[in-house]
Amino acid sequence: MQSVVRWWAQSVRDLHRLRDEPLLGVAVAAIFALLLLFILYPLVRVLTVSLFPDGTFSPRLYREFLGNWFFRQAFLNSVLMGVLTAAGGTIIGFLFAFTLTRTDVPGKSILTLAAILPIISPPFVSALSIILLFGNNGLITRQLLGLQEFAIYGMRGLLLAQVFTFFPVAYLTLRGVLESLGGTLEDAAMNLGATRWKAFRRVTLPLCLPGIASALLVLFIESIADFGNPLILGGSGFPVLSVQVYLQVTGMYDLPGGAALAVVLLVPSVTTFLVQRYWVSRKQYVTVTGKPTRAVIRAVSPAMQWTLYAACLAVALFVLLFYGTIVVGAFSRAWGADHRFTLRNFGYVFG
Repeated sequence: MQSVVRWWAQSVRDLHRLRDEPLLGVAVAAIFALLLLFILYPLVRVLTVSLFPDGTFSPRLYREFLGNWFFRQAFLNSVLMGVLTAAGGTIIGFLFAFTLTRTDVPGKSILTLAAILPIISPPFVSALSIILLFGNNGLITRQLLGLQEFAIYGMRGLLLAQVFTFFPVAYLTLRGVLESLGGTLEDAAMNLGATRWKAFRRVTLPLCLPGIASALLVLFIESIADFGNPLILGGSGFPVLSVQVYLQVTGMYDLPGGAALAVVLLVPSVTTFLVQRYWVSRKQYVTVTGKPTRAVIRAVSPAMQWTLYAACLAVALFVLLFYGTIVVGAFSRAWGADHRFTLRNFGYVFG
């Protein structure tokens, strides 16, 4: 009851402020109009098309979805890929964020570049790089290791692409969290006798949990909604709903069916969001400190520092290998057979 009263009082104060500041009221109204036009209306439209396929209400498309083994499998594959991508990407993102904010390792600019490069690059880059490196005629699988048959298409290749595509989102989220904490609390814990591991487990990690939960949520949603990587690497053996929505609309010319699949794809996203919000609301921490200071670099032992650095460096080199492969492939005559320099690929594209 008290929370409702507080909410009502805050709403009244906000309305009074909007009345006193007309320009602010116009800005808020414009934002609401844009949200209604570009977010709420499309969602309502998709739901309407899926529930009224013939102009009358009918949930038959959803019954067909539940009765179709292929679509059920695509749904489960999407959820599984989302969970694995969220877990793997968040672990790598936290590894980078912790190493770059809590250790004093060399080459931080290179690690930072590798950590943000996938998020600013065009789609399909990771998937194409994985094919060039690990495909049937891949640089690593065929030419270096001599493997004649190596199935990169399917779950393993898609998971690799998804994790390396989306882990920068977790890195940026968790780096902001760690930088906002500073190093004061860890220092205080260690000054009171806590070991580095205990300070991390009892102080740093609990304070990072809301950020970790947010990173997991965003990576899960990004993964199940991704279209480019599954289209290239998923193959027929690992269907996912995002690709099936596209094929249903463009291949089968079934707009209501595609809308129904899109609504089904929305269910795990909304469910995960609600669970994350509920869990974070029960795991809130309040810290009372002085002015934030730069983190003192003693959060980990020297051995652990260089272990973390080696792990981050391996990931960074792998990411840079992806983009280097794309560049070399663009200037090669025939990948896997003739790597001589040529510009004819660009002539074909722009000619």
